[in-house]
Amino acid sequence: MSQTKRRHPPLGLLLAPLSWFLVFGAASPALPAAAATMPPPPPPRQVLYDPDPAICQPAALQSSFQQQLRPWSDQPAAVQARLRQVQLEMLQATLKRCVSKGLLSPEAASSLEKTLGQSGPEVVQPSGARP
Repeated sequence: MSQTKRRHPPLGLLLAPLSWFLVFGAASPALPAAAATMPPPPPPRQVLYDPDPAICQPAALQSSFQQQLRPWSDQPAAVQARLRQVQLEMLQATLKRCVSKGLLSPEAASSLEKTLGQSGPEVVQPSGARP
């Protein structure tokens, strides 16, 4: 038996026509057709934060304002002043939402903001302190 080696052409030469067909022949017309049959994406989800009607009561707003400051009552005066300012900013945003939803009158919101904004730092026992 004689052994003769068969030479095969390089794999790249065999696959070149196939790759040209995929790139220019078959793939191009299929992409627009596939895109046309796909449904449109859903609209982006909107997150709406509606205030709780019970929170928009002046007594509840005043109570929660004081409760948020209570855990830091043992901090220096500068820290308490800054925390009070941040708390007032959050209160203003809450009051705006309550007024815009009709859960609080603009006069009550203005009065509450003035009352809590003008009240200075008060002496409050820390939440974990005992008398």
